[in-house]
Parts: sequence; structure tokens; C-alpha cells
Amino acid sequence: MNYLRQSLFGLVVVGFLCAIGMSVLIRSHIDTINGGRVAVVDSTPFETEAVLTAIQNVNVLSPAGDAFLDDRTVVISDGRILTINEDDAAPDGARVIDGRGRFLIPGLIDANVDLRRQPNDLLLYLANGVTHVRDLSGRAQDLALKQELEDNRVGPSLTVASPKLHSAGFIEGGWIAMTRPAVNVRSSDRASGVVEELAKAGYDAISVDSAVEIDTFKAIIAAAEAVGLSTIGHLPDRFDLAELSSMTLTELARIENLIERLLDEFSLQNDGGGHAAFLDFVQQRAPQIADDLLTSGTAVSSSLWLMDTLARQAGDLVSALRNLPLEYANPAMVEGSPYAGVGWLPGMNRFELPRDLDAERRDSTIAIWQTRNQAQKIVLRELAARGVPITASSNATAELMIPGFSLHDELRILHQSGLSPAQTLHTATRVPAGLMGLRSGVIEADRPADLVLLRDNPLIDITNTRSIDAVIRDGQTYKRADLDAMLEAVRQAHAKSRKFELSRYQ
Repeated sequence: MNYLRQSLFGLVVVGFLCAIGMSVLIRSHIDTINGGRVAVVDSTPFETEAVLTAIQNVNVLSPAGDAFLDDRTVVISDGRILTINEDDAAPDGARVIDGRGRFLIPGLIDANVDLRRQPNDLLLYLANGVTHVRDLSGRAQDLALKQELEDNRVGPSLTVASPKLHSAGFIEGGWIAMTRPAVNVRSSDRASGVVEELAKAGYDAISVDSAVEIDTFKAIIAAAEAVGLSTIGHLPDRFDLAELSSMTLTELARIENLIERLLDEFSLQNDGGGHAAFLDFVQQRAPQIADDLLTSGTAVSSSLWLMDTLARQAGDLVSALRNLPLEYANPAMVEGSPYAGVGWLPGMNRFELPRDLDAERRDSTIAIWQTRNQAQKIVLRELAARGVPITASSNATAELMIPGFSLHDELRILHQSGLSPAQTLHTATRVPAGLMGLRSGVIEADRPADLVLLRDNPLIDITNTRSIDAVIRDGQTYKRADLDAMLEAVRQAHAKSRKFELSRYQ
């Protein structure tokens, strides 16, 4: 009997030690792919001071954001816009920037990124005209980084939402907590305490995952409202769209989340029916969904570009990778890890279809992704037409989403999906600024001096948001040469850490 007890005890100890070892191994791989071992760029050479500055003879985006005001002089002082004048007079001692033939827009805002452990990405955002980002999977280290950025670290300013709140059992909850930023709210009566603790920790908003019980979801939103925090996230897996009008979620994290619920509705209401039938169903339901979101006051974050790439990742991953500036992507994230279940390259990418999959099933799977993308664009057009607030989000650091660069891809696909250039620009300026409580996003006197100087007019062609001549962040000016130096520094740092053959994808 003693022998049996000793054997059982030994097995328990061995199992416990194996679990610890596996946990350490997985955490090590997650730390690696998150950028923990990638060479970090020294950003101090890019530090500059906010000095009295005058941008003369520049075309300034109007407060309404639908036209440019010609030949203005914008004076910046102490990180704020001091005046916007019609003459070209500059204050004595001001640094003068010639804005003739240039277009001044608010700094761009990316409403959904995951910072992970990649400080080089801060330079990528700034070099791409992104002066503010919101992390929807916040960590304590992100709160510290937010303070560093406020204290003049080079990079965009930052809104940090909480780790994602979800509902799970003990074992599943432990696995989730080990692999990503998350907080397990196992019942609705725990929601208030969890939210209060996150508010005390300093998070700017509460992030909610789809893997949450509906009652807990509602309790989380109510608790966040009680402490004055907004809520951003996904609808619960079994959420009934009939409840949209009474939902008080501040912002839905992806349009795709609506498509998932519409697929549930369609399957319940239709015995069979193909892709065309589903798209007809979406077209019929979209007006009511838009009206319900308006009633509830819920904004919607886009994430169209990420979802649009999934069909290409599934069908021809190598070609999809060749269209990217991979030299700027965190190489450890691109290379991935089988233990962490993350990676961008063939053989590691979770969206890539198996090579031995028969042609019929391959074509069918790709067609499903394509239909879902079409459905998203139908809903997007209806939301925009009825005035539902839309924020541009790139989901940067997700598969094929390169920080800074992917927001411009998002703007392009938003325009291609039916938004005017002005509406598209709003999704990355005034709309997210308003939702996040920022005073940026509009060019007016006494607003923060977070600005982008473009060579070409984005109201004629939205892809002109890439034609960046200078970026002004909190009154600090980074000229084109500075931005190029940032990009080159990141490129060199990543080259030192890269193990895969980059030339295969160029």
C-alpha cells in the first residue's frame, strides 16, 4: 500500500514538473516570437524638441474633413496648434517649414494593434504617419510604455485597453492566461470586481473577448460604465443580433464579428442555400443592423484588410508574402513557433491550407473566405451610409499585418469597399479620436500638434496618405530624412535577427 502511495505521489510530482517545464518552454517561445530577442533600435538619436514652428503656404484639412483650406500658415507651440492664418507671416524665431503644394492632415490613428514586445514597431508607426495607436490586448508593460511615450520617448501616443476578458474553466483559463494577455471572468458576479481592479491599474478601456458568457458580457459592460470606462470587443459566441439595439458596448472590434452572427442566423433560417443566397440575406439584414447600432450608440472597428488577406493566405501564401515589406516585420513573429502556434511563413501559418488538401475542398474553403469578405463590405457600406461611426484598425502584428504600413492598406480597402476618401480619412482621424477622448484628429487652434504633411492630396486618392513629407508628433517635427533613417534602423536591426531567407519573398 505504501509502495502504491509512493508511486502515485511520484507520478503526481513528475506530472507537475512536466507541466512546469512545458509552461516555461511555451512562455519562452511566446517571448521570442513577441520580439523579446530581436535586436532593439536605439531611438535616442531620433529624439527632438518641440520648438516654435510655422508651416507656411500649406493646404490644411478643414475641421469638417471634407476639403482643404488653401495657403494657410499653421503655427505650432508647446505641442499644440497655436494659430491657423490665411497670411504667410511667421512669428519671430520660429522654425519655418515650406508647405507650398503640400497637404496637412491630422496624425493617423490605428484603433486596434497588439504591441507585444516589439519596441521597434514604435518607429514604424511614426514613420508611417501614425501618431496614436490603441492596444486592445494590454499588459502592465504597455501601461509603463504609455508613460514613457508621454515622457518624450520617440513613437506614437498610446491608449491601452485591458487584457481581454473571457469566460473559461480552470484548465482552459490557465492555458489562455499562459499564452496571451487575458483575464478570466468565470461568472457575472465577478465582473464588477475585475473591472474595478483594471480601472485602478490604469487601463483606458475594457477589452472583451467573444469567448465570454452572455450574462457576464452584459455585467462587464455595466461595470465598465460604472467606473467611467468604454468597452471594446467582440460579441459573445451565442449573441442574438436582435439584442444589438439594447447593447451598450462602446465599440465592436471587427465587422467580421457581425458576419459570424449573420452566418448563425442564416443557417437557422435557411435549409441549404449557397454563397449568393447568404449575400442576399446579408443585404436584407444590413439596414436593420445599422439602425440597431445607431440606436445603441455602438461604433464599429473595421479590420477589413486582415480578413481580406485570409483567402490569399489560405490559397497562395507565398504570393501574399511577396507583396509585403517583410524587412520591417518582426522576424521572430514571421518565423513563428510550433509551440506557440503562431507564424507567418509556409508550414507555420495557421490560415494556410494543407498541401495535400484536394482541389475541390481547397476551392470551397477559399470561396467561403471570399464570400465572408464580400458580406463585410455590404455591411460596411450600409453602416457608412447610415452614419454608424467606423474606426480604421489594422490588427497590426497579426498575420501579414506590419505595423504602420498595414493601416494604409486598411484605408485603401475601406475606400475600395465604398467609402469616399473623406469618409475613409475620418475613420483614422476624427472618429477614433472622439471615441478615445483625444483632442487630436482635427486641425484647429488649441488642438494637439499631431499632424502629417503629405506631398499629394488624399481627398483625390486615399493612397496619397503614404506620400509623407513630414510627421509632427506632440509638436516635434520629423522630416522625411528622419523617417527614412527610422525605417533603415529597423531594417538593419531585423536583418541581424532574421533566420529565414528574405529574398524568397521579394
